[in-house]
Amino acid sequence: MSLHLVCGDGAADALHRAVEAGVLVEKRIRVMPDDLAVGPLSDVDNPPCQQRAAFWHELGGEVLREREIAIELGTDLNWLRSPDASIVTLWHGDSASEQLLLRRICALLPAHVTLRSVGAGSGQCRCDDRHAIAMLKPVELANALAASHEVDATERQCLGEDWQRALADNAELRLWLDGQLSGVGYEHIDRVLLDSASESWRPVQSVIGPTMAYVEGLFVSDLLAAWRLREQVAAGHLALRGEDFWNNAEVRLA
Repeated sequence: MSLHLVCGDGAADALHRAVEAGVLVEKRIRVMPDDLAVGPLSDVDNPPCQQRAAFWHELGGEVLREREIAIELGTDLNWLRSPDASIVTLWHGDSASEQLLLRRICALLPAHVTLRSVGAGSGQCRCDDRHAIAMLKPVELANALAASHEVDATERQCLGEDWQRALADNAELRLWLDGQLSGVGYEHIDRVLLDSASESWRPVQSVIGPTMAYVEGLFVSDLLAAWRLREQVAAGHLALRGEDFWNNAEVRLA
């Protein structure tokens, strides 16, 4: 029994479109939703993953309030250690999260489970040239699958060691640049966020949009950008007004 494994719902949607287009034969797709590039990793491999779950609830606020994130994290971890598949085909592009998922799987997946790697990126996450699996068309996914390979024991060990280093570093953010993962602090996002603001009141989206587009090394989600904006307001660097954050709120430099 085999399946496709992807990071995030957008990547799953891309694979479903490829199945509908007839370029993927295997229809089983499993999604790992955790954005491993963001936030503490110290307990992500140790259920009930309370620290990581608390981080996502803080970041997501109302949007993630109803999600039982600790249970989701534990369920995904248990699956990685004992999957219901003999062959796992992992898809990864230039998302730091996808690259981290590849390394986590190499560290946790039982040796008897065959791991196939489908790489579909440029090897780095530069703003002007980056491709997550969610961005690819069915024909591009088909081409990537044709060039896939089985990850042997040596490569699995090497990539698994990368994962262990990421756990030990426990950085706030993990970037994918020039074929390497590296840890940095949230200021890597905050610099772009603050540069996008001005002394005049502007819609929140006018600051969140550039932050999502111009941070090198990782794909910044709208929730992540919004959280960093709120943190900069709390720190006194930005001012915020408006009752509805996503629809009519405005922001300026404090």
